[in-house]
Amino acid sequence: MIHGAAGLRPTFLVIGAYKAGTTSIHHYLKQHPQVFMSQRKEIRFLTYAGHERLPLSPVEFASLPWPVQTLPAYEALFAEAMETQDRGDVSPSYLEYAEQSIIGIRAFVPEAKLIAILRQPADRAYSNHLFHVRVEQEEELEFRSVLRFEAEGRVRRVNGLPRANIARGFYYEALQCYFQAFPREKIRVWLYEDLRADAAGLMRKIFRFLAVDETFTPDVSIRYNAAQWPR
Repeated sequence: MIHGAAGLRPTFLVIGAYKAGTTSIHHYLKQHPQVFMSQRKEIRFLTYAGHERLPLSPVEFASLPWPVQTLPAYEALFAEAMETQDRGDVSPSYLEYAEQSIIGIRAFVPEAKLIAILRQPADRAYSNHLFHVRVEQEEELEFRSVLRFEAEGRVRRVNGLPRANIARGFYYEALQCYFQAFPREKIRVWLYEDLRADAAGLMRKIFRFLAVDETFTPDVSIRYNAAQWPR
């Protein structure tokens, strides 16, 4: 059980990666009666909890749009969970900003199980590009231009942090940080291709890792946040 005097906290984290099916997994996990998922996805609290290691000034940190910046606010997201339920936080920033996220994880949920879903880096980067164009209404640049700008060090900052599309696919460095910080039996890594090929089968493996009823079959017929070609 992972909790403090004020309330319940997550028992597991889906740490990433971006555009690797984490939104779908969030919704599939949410269907399980023994699992409670925060209504808000990409909470990022544990990343910003280690903000001393982030490239942010105090003013930038105070101006972040993410409302979950305090431990009471974080715990409030799980206030409706039963103590017997596993509780999950899906935030891909935990993989992208591994070193500083680990600070927050160690401080607030050191016993949490960790799940990573990885996607072929080039496919992941392109899907991420489509997302920024389609959902965030960013200026539509050719993908090759975006990659060139990043290679030249021309990386935009969003919410005080660098948005590095290519670097989000550098999984080895991030996972190495996690394997050095936590016991291997607390970590599982799966592939986005596993989700695409057999979502129900992957969810059974995740349920088994979480030690909840693996015979429960979620509705996996919907793919959430699937990338679309910009119009």
